[in-house]
Amino acid sequence: MILSLRQRHRRIFIALGIFLPVAFTIGIAARKPVPIAANLPAALVMVPPSYESAGSLRTNLFAKTPLQAQILRNRQESNRFAIELTASKDFLQPDLIVYWVADSTPVTDKVPEGAILLGEFGSSALPLPDQATKSSGQLLLYSLADGEIVDVSKSISVPISNPLPH
Repeated sequence: MILSLRQRHRRIFIALGIFLPVAFTIGIAARKPVPIAANLPAALVMVPPSYESAGSLRTNLFAKTPLQAQILRNRQESNRFAIELTASKDFLQPDLIVYWVADSTPVTDKVPEGAILLGEFGSSALPLPDQATKSSGQLLLYSLADGEIVDVSKSISVPISNPLPH
């Protein structure tokens, strides 16, 4: 009985050894090609806003971190602002994200309740919230990897008094 089972298993495995590669090859050859769109529909195309400088480059904004900050104004909407943060190539901080905190909010060792997430450090321009144009505030750098506040900036205000030239 054992000999007959072994012979049957041997025949089944030989048949599978021949059938499976053939079936796999036929399956790959019979696949339909992946459809490729030449252009995205207009509703899906996102045009990033273009910004221009709305103030001078500040290098002394953060006490512990050697960053440069510049406030930018949206060219299409003059009441929308962004901030651009840059650092030297040897600046290493893991998973750094940037928050906007109003000056009236006290900053302790945790991110305050009223902090507004601007985005990831290293992004080209971080859009500022509407509250930034109404009151002065601080930028808060938070490291996700370390779970701690890296640095808090000096108080900054958005220059809304100088409109764009037409």
